[in-house]
Amino acid sequence: MATVAGTMPLAQAREEQIRRFDTHQIIQHAGLMVTFILLVLSGMPLKFSEAGVSQWWAAVWGGIDNLRLLHRVAAWGIVVVCLYHLVYIWYTTAVLKRPFPYKMIPSLQDFIKFFQEMAYFLGLRREEPEWDRFNWREKFDYWAIFWGMPVIGISGFIMMFPVQATNFLPGWVLPTALVAHSDEAMLALTWIFVVHIFFNHFSPRVFPFNKSIFTGKVPRERYRREHALEYAAMTGEGKESDETDTGNIR
Repeated sequence: MATVAGTMPLAQAREEQIRRFDTHQIIQHAGLMVTFILLVLSGMPLKFSEAGVSQWWAAVWGGIDNLRLLHRVAAWGIVVVCLYHLVYIWYTTAVLKRPFPYKMIPSLQDFIKFFQEMAYFLGLRREEPEWDRFNWREKFDYWAIFWGMPVIGISGFIMMFPVQATNFLPGWVLPTALVAHSDEAMLALTWIFVVHIFFNHFSPRVFPFNKSIFTGKVPRERYRREHALEYAAMTGEGKESDETDTGNIR
């Protein structure tokens, strides 16, 4: 029977799990996922209120006012999740003295490897680029929240409190906020379902379901394949990270 370093069966080694997410990260993702789904389920009928399916869905919830209430509750929920994440980053770096997660910051290597990956998909390159702790899609997912939340959040609260907002802002702010809120919501929804869901759940590598964000663990063999540079740094196989920081928040 094949063994790894003469200590255990190869199949057993490949089934070993590597912890990628800690409990706080799992909770934050769950909170973000639930509030986002609720915002979509309550927001789309408001945006497309004249559609028959929207009117049916509003009736299921007991009327449009109940959907509007659900949308506002979910909005406050996602704000709480984002604040939780910011406090988490501050606490783990300032209090626990863990290294700041520099590997989540986009770098020149991400742009280079993005084009290398596109070349691989087009058959112009034989091998995929190797990634460290995060690939470009994971970084885009993360930072999209940071530029999307101010747009969708501020515009949403302007519409939630229109009288108070127009006490110190010009009237044209209200229709502008509606357009910004609606368009940013559609952009987020499109990205989540077309890119995020596909690569994290429907990709042949993880289909039909990727449970790592729910368990916090990733099979060792998959980790070696998807995060080769970090895996090599952890196991001492000789490859070096192409990014500057060796620490991460776990």
